[in-house]
Amino acid sequence: MDWRGLRALAFAGIGRPEKFFATLRGLGAEIVAARSFADHATYDARVLARLRSEATAAGAQLVTTEKDAVRLPPAFRREVLVLPVRLEIEDWTALDAVLAALGLAGFAAGESRRASAADDGFD
Repeated sequence: MDWRGLRALAFAGIGRPEKFFATLRGLGAEIVAARSFADHATYDARVLARLRSEATAAGAQLVTTEKDAVRLPPAFRREVLVLPVRLEIEDWTALDAVLAALGLAGFAAGESRRASAADDGFD
């Protein structure tokens, strides 16, 4: 999704919500309001109504994290955009070295665990 220019009311109940907000800004979203909740927050009907109302008044789209989205009621989840976050490792050298030291050489380099399991005869 192209986040550039999206007016967003971002909300998150994660350990460091400011990182989520910074990621959205870095992708070009215009955060008109950022709401932080406690890690693992439970979103009750009153909180969800307030978020919806604030977003509507600001002409903004609700946006949250994948972790928060799974805690939303399905009907409300349909109103919220979810920012997927994926780890991308540019240089696998250090990870490969640690895995090799643990006797797990090749896992980070792309060998599948399934291939290893097949070698063990546990198919």
